[in-house]
Amino acid sequence: MDFLINFVIITLFICPIIALIHESGHAFFLKIFGAKVSEFSIGNGDILWRKNNFFIKKAYFFGGRVVPENHEILSKNQRVFFYLGGVLFNFLSSLVLHLLTGYEFLVFRNYLDSFIFVSYLFVVINLIPLNTIIGATDGKQLVELYRN
Repeated sequence: MDFLINFVIITLFICPIIALIHESGHAFFLKIFGAKVSEFSIGNGDILWRKNNFFIKKAYFFGGRVVPENHEILSKNQRVFFYLGGVLFNFLSSLVLHLLTGYEFLVFRNYLDSFIFVSYLFVVINLIPLNTIIGATDGKQLVELYRN
């Protein structure tokens, strides 16, 4: 029963927060490079809630998306930072918490440890260049950027 409760808490609460941090990294680099964000969403599927260009979608626990409005103004190097922004934010947030809490790898004492572990997992998964059911990972987009 503990496994099921932990799974639900991680899926419904921790994963959306990690996705929010990830997408904030993408949006951060768009903003500092002068591009606009046309869509910032958490989750996938139909829109559950909307405020301006921020969306929470029905599968809010499953990824997210930042869509640049005018990404053509970005240089190739700026696009690299845009694609890596989510991974950088996930890594930095988990590293800071890791250092502050004395997290031990694969030792889950509380939900904060689960947050740190899943954040590191997001970093690794997003760097693998592959297509998923919700689109290309950041790693795949970086590979495509350098191929073109």
